[in-house]
Amino acid sequence: MERNTLCFLDRTLFSCSIQIGSNWGKRVKVIEELSSTKNYPKLIPHYKQTERRLLSVFMSLLDMVPQIRSEFLSKCGYGAGRTCTLQSYMEVGFSSAKYSDVRPDGLLCCKRGSSTWSAFIEAKSEKSPIRPEQIQDYVNLAASLDVDAIITISNEFALSPIELPYHLPVSKRKKRDVYHFAWADIRTFLALQLNSDSMSELEIQLVQACLDFMWNPVSGVATYDAMPPKWPDFVQAASVTLGFGAKTQGITEIIHGWQQERRDLNSKLIQETGLHVGLSHDAGTKATPEDRLSFDRRAMADNYELSAGYGFSTSKARLRVLAELKSCRTSVMLEIPPPPDKKAKATVSWFVASLADLEIGDASVSFDWKGRNQERTMTVAQLLANPEAAYEGQKDAPKAIRVVTSVHDVRRFKSRKKFIEDVEGLTLGTMAIALDAGWV
Repeated sequence: MERNTLCFLDRTLFSCSIQIGSNWGKRVKVIEELSSTKNYPKLIPHYKQTERRLLSVFMSLLDMVPQIRSEFLSKCGYGAGRTCTLQSYMEVGFSSAKYSDVRPDGLLCCKRGSSTWSAFIEAKSEKSPIRPEQIQDYVNLAASLDVDAIITISNEFALSPIELPYHLPVSKRKKRDVYHFAWADIRTFLALQLNSDSMSELEIQLVQACLDFMWNPVSGVATYDAMPPKWPDFVQAASVTLGFGAKTQGITEIIHGWQQERRDLNSKLIQETGLHVGLSHDAGTKATPEDRLSFDRRAMADNYELSAGYGFSTSKARLRVLAELKSCRTSVMLEIPPPPDKKAKATVSWFVASLADLEIGDASVSFDWKGRNQERTMTVAQLLANPEAAYEGQKDAPKAIRVVTSVHDVRRFKSRKKFIEDVEGLTLGTMAIALDAGWV
């Protein structure tokens, strides 16, 4: 999107904010108490601090794109985001002397009919953590000004929006709802919204522009890059007779860590490929977050495995990532639908031709022929040397073609960071090959 278009939208948003704010001042206590100097979020901010820039861009997006606003605010307990009137402010201060020392980074106010909902926002970036004592002040301020919730955003990952990565006394949490989001999770959330049919072309461009900014290293957004601290212990336990079970202490944190990596990898696949990539789960499309957590915990306890599945809106191809703790092996399988109207020999010939000039390494290829136990697997080198062996005795096209790449390195698998590096390197590398070959 051109810069002058974004500047025009900034000016439009600013003028709308003034008008809406003036209409609300007598009806919403928190707006009535705002100081006369008001700062509004801008899509092209000029703040020096990275957290201010990030928050300004994200709050502008909430203002401009109802779909984004609706989905995000629903995660914060407010279910009328799409149809509400939204007013937002940056670096809010209050005229009353008793509030002068507390200045939240942001304020969201929503109005729908005669009902209102509002939230303070505190944002950090890079390695800066959320300070619990600051949030306690915000909770007290929210109680005084009838603000419903506190939203914190930083690079600290949380198990879920209501499970905070910092300590807040129970007495404070009873006063007001408190939610936390990692910037990387927000980035993934925005990337997944690109698949929505509810946004206009301009809104999609706005979301993509914000994503481009958040992927820039100078934005201050940190990616998910390490499994939880107990990861090496669970890998070690998988290799011994005693093992571990679904109720072993720490397994939930491991699953939550993998779920975060699964979402983060989804975002990276969208960013790297330019495709609409969706996250799928073996528990089914109707499974709740609790269902998925329970399913993943059982799969890890029973099979010592972690998995992730991805689909593509423009292709029937499927991508699956599998981490096997017992063997310390990470594998990526790309399932490719065979081209239509081709028989067995023609399908294999088409696939062999697509391998030309590709550096595919030690990958293996499986042809799933019709009938029971008719899957035929060989390395790429074997296939290139003797393609006839892949379709010998077959007439019809295979049901599917599967390309599998893997990494087997015990030392790296046990490492919290290197395990993530290998998962992402293998997955993104497989997708790069798939794009070059025209399989997706």
